[in-house]
Amino acid sequence: MSDDLAFLRARIAEYKDYTEEAAVHDSDMRIRAYVGEALSAGQARLGNSLDDEMLKALDATLLRCMFTDQVFVRKFEHADIAPAILTALVKNDRALVELADRVATVAPGEFRALVRQIDDLFDLRRTPVPLTA
Repeated sequence: MSDDLAFLRARIAEYKDYTEEAAVHDSDMRIRAYVGEALSAGQARLGNSLDDEMLKALDATLLRCMFTDQVFVRKFEHADIAPAILTALVKNDRALVELADRVATVAPGEFRALVRQIDDLFDLRRTPVPLTA
């Protein structure tokens, strides 16, 4: 986990992880903001090459980035997070950041798949059993 945590803190200086209840909200917000900013920049860069269907999917993903996922954060309220779950959460966040970093250079034809991968990782955070290590 230390490599993933170092990676995240190199890109998001204030990233805390999920060891405390307040850190859950803060880390979640920072990851969503990082991904949302990258997707917005990608939308601006790709502009007219995105069709209506892609823009609709992108808008839905951007909404996920703008608002707290209550299903996700409620799982961790007043709960101790097992080390394996903590490791998996940080690994998932790293994967989200890596995908967000790719948005800056992705070709228009690959953008749809990248947005889908980001959605899949956000979905994984909501699973009834919180991620697997």
